[in-house]
Amino acid sequence: MFHISNICKNSSFSSYIVIQVRNKTKTHWAKLKRKTSPKYKALNHFDDFYASVFGKKWEPMREAMLRRSKYVAVVNNYGDAEETVEFLTNKGAHCLRNLMSIQREFHKEYTPEISNPIPENNTNKLQEYVDRVQSEDISSIYPQASDAPDRLNFTDKRSDGNEQTLQLNKSEMEGNQSQNYPSTDSQLDESRIIDPAMGISSEALYQYIPATKLKGMDEWVPESLHYSFYSTDKDFPLVIEPETEFKMPEHLKVYTYEMGSEYHKFPEPKRCQTGVFNYYPMDCGSVLAVLALCLSPGDRVLDLCSAPGGKALVALQTLLPDIVVCNDTSLARHNRMERIFSDYLFDFKTSNRWRERVLLRRIDGRIFTDDQGFDKVLVDVPCTTDRLSVNEDENNVFRPDRIKERLRLPELQSQLLTNALRLVRPGGAVVYSTCSLSPVQNDGVVHASLKRAFEDHGVLAAVRDLTRPMSALSSTLSLASGDIAPRYGQLVLPSVAANFGPSYFARLVRLK
Repeated sequence: MFHISNICKNSSFSSYIVIQVRNKTKTHWAKLKRKTSPKYKALNHFDDFYASVFGKKWEPMREAMLRRSKYVAVVNNYGDAEETVEFLTNKGAHCLRNLMSIQREFHKEYTPEISNPIPENNTNKLQEYVDRVQSEDISSIYPQASDAPDRLNFTDKRSDGNEQTLQLNKSEMEGNQSQNYPSTDSQLDESRIIDPAMGISSEALYQYIPATKLKGMDEWVPESLHYSFYSTDKDFPLVIEPETEFKMPEHLKVYTYEMGSEYHKFPEPKRCQTGVFNYYPMDCGSVLAVLALCLSPGDRVLDLCSAPGGKALVALQTLLPDIVVCNDTSLARHNRMERIFSDYLFDFKTSNRWRERVLLRRIDGRIFTDDQGFDKVLVDVPCTTDRLSVNEDENNVFRPDRIKERLRLPELQSQLLTNALRLVRPGGAVVYSTCSLSPVQNDGVVHASLKRAFEDHGVLAAVRDLTRPMSALSSTLSLASGDIAPRYGQLVLPSVAANFGPSYFARLVRLK
């Protein structure tokens, strides 16, 4: 008799797990799209540019920039300062003043050979890269090699940096209007008009008419324009002196984790009993830019590009300036700066004392004027923000719609620094800072601004070499040295052990 049980006994069943695989060998479209996003464009650009300038030292910097950045904690003196210091110490953080003091004593006993030679090799590498970029631009503009010039002329592309370039020329506008909208009395050129009576088969329809002007050329900016601002010409008085006035402000309390420590991130700031936050986390390079001002009691300070206000807040934490003027053109950044001051300065919105000490302005930094002048001016200019550019797509300067803005950054930076040299009083100091590794935006802009300030305004300024004072930070962060060291300023390099920066700052003192 046939039973189903006999089949079950005599048969063996095997179980299989079926996994559905879709597009096994095809890359997802989202991954392909990410490869062309602004942050990937920025990384590819830096791989090409910085590898040519820094050589093998670029790879560790690249790795560090793609990792989480490191911060220091600036203790808020307008909150519970002593309690905050105890809290940070228990977290394993060290006082930056103590670290610098220990390193300074070590250098006194074992004097290091501090030298800041002119990086000729670095300059040659940069010049080779600039020549290559300009050659590529020439090839794209002039496909036929016979018509190609040796170099591109950027005299028409650059502005002269005067205030007149920031305003519309009324006569020029009227001239353009007369060209675009001719009067009724003017005669029209009919030599190129095809008479409809000739018919569709007329040979005139097939005649080649060469273009006399490319409409979009006035808006087009070649890539090599960005690098044309870098120059080493010495056709103006160039003075470089060692810095002798640098010292850590007594009341400024900055805490950091030691180099190579597993701890790199501070807890979120908390409100004190006074209602303000207990400390402000920020990059150590930004703190050094404020220290380079060498603030004195009663100083009148200008932060020309202040937003979001971190550096101005550090200056106020020294308890030295009498007046701090914070300027920024963007309304959104201006409002953010005001919120930060409200979060860290007790009774900021209601106290008349703060209204007299902290003055907020919204003026283009290139045309900022002041009758009284300033003792110290900080110019933290807009730049390529290297770390942000390789990690974030939002508001990235490498976006396609910001190409012209990015290529003209050195021009904007030079105009801001030149105006800062005009605003500072004789004997006062200007600190120029960026968050970029680019020699064009760093030393290149400083050199161009010193030259422009002397030739256009008769302002003579000296570069103060901060190499020796900053050597006390050798156990805290990584500073560029040797053939990659900048000539005029200090460059904080990103590193895995101390992932600050990138940050560049240079101190200039006006002589006359």
